[in-house]
Amino acid sequence: SDDTFDEEGVFVENNAGVVKQKSLPITVIVGNPPYSVGQSSGNDDNQNVSYPTLDAKIKSTYAARSSAQNKNNLYDSYIRAIRWASDRIGERGVVGFVTNGGFIDGNTADGMRKVLAEEFSNLHIFNLRGNQRTAGEQSRKEGGKVFGAGSRATIVIALLVKNPEAEESGALRYRDVGDYLTREQKLAALRKFGSANGVPWEELVANNDGDWINQRNDEFEAWPSLGDKVFRIHGRGLETGRDAWVYDSASEPLTRKLSGLADAYNEQLAIADSPDFARSNDTTRISWTSTLVARLGRRIPLNDVDTSLMGTAAYRPYQKQRVTFDDALIHRPGKRIATFPTPSRTNLGIVITAPSSHYPTFAALAVRDVPDVHLLDTGQFFPRYSYEKRVSDDNQLTGLDGNQEDEYTRIDNVTDGILADYRATFGAEVTKDDIFFYVYGLLHSPEYRERFASDLKKMLPRIPKVKDFWGFAKAGRKLSGLHLGYETIEPWPLEEVISGGVSTGSTREGGGAVSASSTGEDGGADDLYRVVKMRYGGTRPKLDKSRVIVNERLELRGIPVEAHEYMLGSRSALDWILERYQIKKDKASGIVNDPNDWGKEHGDPRYIVDLVKRITRVSVETVSIVKSLPPLNISAN
Repeated sequence: SDDTFDEEGVFVENNAGVVKQKSLPITVIVGNPPYSVGQSSGNDDNQNVSYPTLDAKIKSTYAARSSAQNKNNLYDSYIRAIRWASDRIGERGVVGFVTNGGFIDGNTADGMRKVLAEEFSNLHIFNLRGNQRTAGEQSRKEGGKVFGAGSRATIVIALLVKNPEAEESGALRYRDVGDYLTREQKLAALRKFGSANGVPWEELVANNDGDWINQRNDEFEAWPSLGDKVFRIHGRGLETGRDAWVYDSASEPLTRKLSGLADAYNEQLAIADSPDFARSNDTTRISWTSTLVARLGRRIPLNDVDTSLMGTAAYRPYQKQRVTFDDALIHRPGKRIATFPTPSRTNLGIVITAPSSHYPTFAALAVRDVPDVHLLDTGQFFPRYSYEKRVSDDNQLTGLDGNQEDEYTRIDNVTDGILADYRATFGAEVTKDDIFFYVYGLLHSPEYRERFASDLKKMLPRIPKVKDFWGFAKAGRKLSGLHLGYETIEPWPLEEVISGGVSTGSTREGGGAVSASSTGEDGGADDLYRVVKMRYGGTRPKLDKSRVIVNERLELRGIPVEAHEYMLGSRSALDWILERYQIKKDKASGIVNDPNDWGKEHGDPRYIVDLVKRITRVSVETVSIVKSLPPLNISAN
């Protein structure tokens, strides 16, 4: 529907009132606009109302000036409200909103900030914080949620003034309420200030990139971008739109789910031409996305499940899942075909937290399987290799003997340009592998992450040449060996303590604790290693993270303190294991994913227990390598 009204329609009196109201001069608009960027899935059937005129204005202003690739967030309801209010007051007036504060620092909103600074003579921004899409220490710093349980976003009070007589536009005054404050303390601060005149504002000057706070570093922008100068291609991971259906810990339940999903879709297809057809939104049978709805509109059936398209994905840090490579069931496959064209094609690469990540700090992780888009928040994947389908014509033979693997050619994804540049600086012996490992080592540098934290929040990493290239390359090679080979690394010798029953190599009658060895044998007691939901020892707020309670019978002890220093975004690597390796039931579909099934399918009932031990070693050794990284002495060349 258009964002206009029919002046000659049924509701003549209402329309007349609207016409009169629109003709009146309005110079003050205050409010608390809604925060809504869209529905969570096609089953919701509650797409945002379309406002063509307003959205066209956003497109020609905020979006046109944005440097972001994905600009969907600029059509959030609160941004629409700001755009509408700015237009409605015309050349003179005040807009006062208590609103989502994502626009003051978000990467997507850089164009919006530039336009606001041009349209308004004065901008007063009071940042009440409260962003609970963070975690750990950063979450605690954000303090209490201003609207209690009703909000997880940053909240700001924005006073935007248009004064045509002002000598210049974009005068920016800013106030941060402060760290670690409760909701009550924040509201008390507002009462104390009383009005805008009582606030001790800080005057800010935006930079050329449209940054108001946490401004980018000009030095950073001068270096080659990871996204085009270092790697030929990169992209998002798999965005399935139906994770519960197309991922699973084992192949058999995944096949069963996919078959049921295809049956439900094809049943809908069979009646789609009926005059009274209404698409079923039964979430226990099907998960709709816009791409699947479009497929239904084109009357294309879903084929039977093809088990040859079953592959493995890196779903979350150190969690693999079985997944279908059938793109008909993947909402947005991203660069999957160019990086993992078939389940048997091998590759590796680096997943990083993308610009505008909610994580408190930048993170990077090497993987050897096709990554999910949310492996690290909403990430970007930089593959070591890419694949291209071979060109064929009537005079060429492809796919010899019907072998589909021969259809693809593997291409080195590190650019020739960066290789020539690094060889000129560091010597002819530099290889593309060396550059890949150098990048991985550099991305783990605490000095790099801290010095350029604001830049990494707003753009893809840029890669300087440091004097100790080989030091970083060597460290990156060690780190990638740990992170890629985590399933085969020697487990850390955690103590296994069993309460009653049979232990590894030991038996004790009664309910006493038994110290068990870590030989890898299961002693015939598969259920001893079964996980429902692991947890650390102790109780909050005094957790004992030296212990992991695997289940009511088995406990692991002796986790070193430094193991918890290896952070991957909002959690430590061990936190990720405890969070992901639990039996989970998807709320919408009712589908249960049992992580124990992975070990069963691979003939290893100890898989999860040994994974805790292995990630302990990965964590300890990662922390050691990171602490020994060379200083960030940037070369002049």
